[in-house]
Amino acid sequence: MSETGQNLPALEKGNNVADIRAVETSQFVTFYFGKHFFGLPIDEVIEINKALDITPVPLAPGYVSGVINLRGQILTAIDLATRIGLNSSGDDHGTDSLNNVIMGNREEPVSLLVERIGDVMSIPLEKIESVPDMIHGIETKYVSQVCKLDDQLLIILDSNALEELDDRKRPSS
Repeated sequence: MSETGQNLPALEKGNNVADIRAVETSQFVTFYFGKHFFGLPIDEVIEINKALDITPVPLAPGYVSGVINLRGQILTAIDLATRIGLNSSGDDHGTDSLNNVIMGNREEPVSLLVERIGDVMSIPLEKIESVPDMIHGIETKYVSQVCKLDDQLLIILDSNALEELDDRKRPSS
């Protein structure tokens, strides 16, 4: 039996569960819009695509740029900047050059239109913080958490809030 105990050196040295948790991480797909650096949990992202043709949809909310055809599946294209309130800076971005982050943890995936794609980052859980009361230029209801990196702030978006319909009712047809 003493040989079996030797197979578990971590337990003999006094390591405990808290020591193991200290290195737990979460992975995020990152992207940029203007000077802002955003992320979504990797398990909420299906894929990333370059600019796809967007077909406008009449009477859609202002944050909906239109729909895209992704291999026969029609997806709603959400303009990230408009959705979270970044357009107030006066930046005029065309949808032709935007990239598509396809979010799909629900039954109907959507495309989030972003300026530039970043990397997949592993962030230690201990560095992830709750949302501050104010983030300049962004509606905080779309932010789930933040992470202070060495040279910038990673804004972790709430995909559920991004996909929710506005309270305003659409005209019926």
